[in-house]
Amino acid sequence: MNPELLKRWESLTSAAAGDARAAARWGKLRRMLGVASASLLFAFVALTLVNAAAGLTVALLVLGVATGVATAWAYREVHAVSRLADARQQEMQAIIEAVEQHEKTPRTPLAIGFANLCGPEMDDLVRQDAERLGPLFMRARVPAHRQIPSAEVLFVYAHLNEDGTLQGPKAVGVRQIVQTTHAAIVVVASPNSPQSIRNAVGLRGPRSANLVFTIDRRGDSFGRFFRSLFEKMQAGDDMLGAWATLAPQQPGGGGSDAPATILAAEGGKIAFPRD
Repeated sequence: MNPELLKRWESLTSAAAGDARAAARWGKLRRMLGVASASLLFAFVALTLVNAAAGLTVALLVLGVATGVATAWAYREVHAVSRLADARQQEMQAIIEAVEQHEKTPRTPLAIGFANLCGPEMDDLVRQDAERLGPLFMRARVPAHRQIPSAEVLFVYAHLNEDGTLQGPKAVGVRQIVQTTHAAIVVVASPNSPQSIRNAVGLRGPRSANLVFTIDRRGDSFGRFFRSLFEKMQAGDDMLGAWATLAPQQPGGGGSDAPATILAAEGGKIAFPRD
């Protein structure tokens, strides 16, 4: 289970146990007050019929009304706790359904990694992509900032220098990442300028992986596109065939619904292994 979902589940189960205890306490109090109110009112009627002292009957009436009001208050509290408990149960059911859906999602027996080489400014993009694409793979790795995980499919979040190298203490290119990690697919998922991308493609290094460079993510189009791409590859399409179906290469970097990207298909017709 996702760590955040697990933490929320534990919080909900603890709160649900508290709700049950509170409902039991309020229910017991409501019943006791109800019995007391009925008894006092019955005594008031009985004493009135036998012409008991006015002070006593008035006192019983006041006590009866007071316990009646308290009973109504306790009844409202019981219902408030019940409504809160129902809301928690609905959220817990939604978590169960989300986990079941996650388990039903076909997963490729490979690892996908998300390397944030920029720092906190890219955290939101990394989180969005990891949540959308991670469940498609057997393993999803999101290391600390400026660390590169070992993964067959690697998403990199980095700024490119004008000469195409990655901004950082060492002027290295994307192909050096391929060489280090042995990734088959490397996606530079953060937007960069077309000129820096062209220069990056021209740098020396091993040409064993399919490289994707992003010009414009176009909002949610980026995540939708790569999820569709990987789902087609899960179904048996090779990467180039799936890419051609979703976004034929054309000026501007793809179809109107696709992110603006440049694909350097140096690894060829890469395909996912089948279970």
